[in-house]
Amino acid sequence: MKKQLKIPLAFVAAIALGYALTPKPEAPFTGHGNVDALSKVYERWKSAHEQQGNLEVLRVGLGFSRAQSRQFTVANGEAALNLVNGQLRVAVSGLSNQEEYDVWLLDNHKSGNNLNDKAVKIGPLSAHENKHLLTTQLDRDRFTGFTMDAVAIAKAGETPQTGGLLFGSPSLLQRLYYTERYWPAATIGSVTTEKNARPAQAAFEFLLPKTAQAAVTASAATSPEQLTQLIAAGQQLFTEQTFNGNGRTCATCHRPDNNHTIDPSYIAKLPKTDPLFVAETNPVLADLEKPALLRQFGLFVANVDGFDRPPVLRSSSHLLGIANTLTFEKTINPGYGNGEFTQDTDYFNAHDPEAQQSGTHTHAIGWSGDGAPDGGSLRDFAKGAIKQHLPKTLIRAENIDFRMPTEAELDALEAYMLSLGRSEEINLANMYFKSPLVQNGLFLFNTKNNPKLADGTVLFGTTGNCNGCHSNAGGISSTTNANPTRDTGVERMRDQLHHLADPDLAYDGGFGQTLQTDCGPNFNETCYSDGSVAPAGTTTRPAGHHGLNRFNTPSLIEAADTAPFFHNNSVTTLEETVAFYSSDAFNSSPGAFTSSKANRQGKLDSSQVIAVALFLRSINVLENIRSSNLLDQKAMALSGDQSVKTLKLAIADTQDAIDVLKEAVINPYPDALDKLQQALYYETQATNKLYPNRTTLMQNAINLKNQARSMIVSGG
Repeated sequence: MKKQLKIPLAFVAAIALGYALTPKPEAPFTGHGNVDALSKVYERWKSAHEQQGNLEVLRVGLGFSRAQSRQFTVANGEAALNLVNGQLRVAVSGLSNQEEYDVWLLDNHKSGNNLNDKAVKIGPLSAHENKHLLTTQLDRDRFTGFTMDAVAIAKAGETPQTGGLLFGSPSLLQRLYYTERYWPAATIGSVTTEKNARPAQAAFEFLLPKTAQAAVTASAATSPEQLTQLIAAGQQLFTEQTFNGNGRTCATCHRPDNNHTIDPSYIAKLPKTDPLFVAETNPVLADLEKPALLRQFGLFVANVDGFDRPPVLRSSSHLLGIANTLTFEKTINPGYGNGEFTQDTDYFNAHDPEAQQSGTHTHAIGWSGDGAPDGGSLRDFAKGAIKQHLPKTLIRAENIDFRMPTEAELDALEAYMLSLGRSEEINLANMYFKSPLVQNGLFLFNTKNNPKLADGTVLFGTTGNCNGCHSNAGGISSTTNANPTRDTGVERMRDQLHHLADPDLAYDGGFGQTLQTDCGPNFNETCYSDGSVAPAGTTTRPAGHHGLNRFNTPSLIEAADTAPFFHNNSVTTLEETVAFYSSDAFNSSPGAFTSSKANRQGKLDSSQVIAVALFLRSINVLENIRSSNLLDQKAMALSGDQSVKTLKLAIADTQDAIDVLKEAVINPYPDALDKLQQALYYETQATNKLYPNRTTLMQNAINLKNQARSMIVSGG
């Protein structure tokens, strides 16, 4: 009979306890990043992309890059690579016929200093009327081991590094698409005979730009697990990576705990050693910012018209829900109404001349809609921001004063930004607010045009006319289903505080880089705009002064807790912002009329202004609750420091909801405010990692916030 091995119970208990205390592998920390939001963005893009057809053609927009171009140019174009037969077509508009230019393909994955390994000259562009064109067949053998990360147009006889003019690269969504999609086998270039035939593989598998997830199976490349890894990498880069610059990161100006923006109140709490103030602490960078105006107004120096032109001052726009406002408005928007400005279509088509794609590459980015370098995409925006805000010196020499992100880093940064905030628009038609004040504000906001009496007289004061540019309170036109750029008179406001503080500041012309000489409130200042002019009957400005200064339409869902307002932080409170649309500056602007001369002038009285502001505060609180609950749920699924870091972001959102209600002229929801304050108490208690039942505390907070929501609105 075998002897039984007796194991002391204490030993068993010790093993069990040790197993229980063994920390689980920490899940990736994504901060505010939401994999569901990124997945929805990708699926919407994929559906639209596949409806267009010609899926075998990879299109890359080309444009001036503040980060890489050696001189300013208005030229734009597109490179189109056929993935089945290897044909490359490049079309560029706006180049001088007095010079010659070459097309280059760039591989940014390769390391080392050998330019021949990282850049391949394809051939010269040929002038054809008002365009420069190249059509050629790529040789497959020549490009073995090469990945097409970017396309460049450079002056003949120079490299992209020394004479580059136009640049462009595929977006994250394109890279995800090519990572998950298998292409039919094809023979390219010199590989044409059975003797030379290679094993069947995806066409140009070696050349297609892909995400870092290419190492996994194609079907898993867009799985929640892989996208989460990508978002987490982007979050870390966004908050920690200085790109060998002056110590700033993306989060220096877009603070995650402050709705991914920054404002004077937040700035006032920062220590003098914060990298934000590098222009004060480093004499070499004294002119990087205007320190007094940065502290007073939260305004940053921006060379949006090129580093060889006077800079303007702009605020740091928040990034929440940015994926919902990227669609570029054109004169023709398939399935929707027409846009108003041919300049928008010209800009878009210059980046995408072949087929007028529906926003595949060119995005409405930055306060003026054309803030991204290269092909004009969100991916490209990071490059310009690094060169503008992060250099060690104002020479801004690449690889000396800063480094450009790698392709993998650009993938991750783009993924993180696309995953922030709402994954889709709200539906105001399904929402009923339980305060009559707020419900009246919704009615005023959501009515599109001023009504007319029987004799044709416009009846003012019955609508806020907001829905036209802010469909469902977002940043999308209800007519075009795209992000509109409009001249609403902000740059014509008199006695703007930052101009009073520094009268020598340049005026901001918004969209475009064409010299304009009738800018400012007295029509006697210079600025750079797109050269567009308001049609007759669409402005009451003096004759001869109808030049436009157009800026992006931001989403208003996040407005109440992202003050100050407009591109130059010229209005400080939400109520003042609503009142602006009844001011002379707005009512004389082209933004107060449509191209068909429909009158959208605003003339709200003070009680109506408060009602609209209360409505905007209410939808902001609802968004705070949605975001905070999501972060609480993420914190419950995490452990240790990751859980606490995520919970603190949830607390910031809950605190925002409380502040938005407290700062209102009238609080329409005192009971909801009480629930939110109770929820904040539970969340704060749960930040103690040693506190028992942390999960219960967070769930209690979620329940209380849901109760607060039900006190504010039904439906939606």
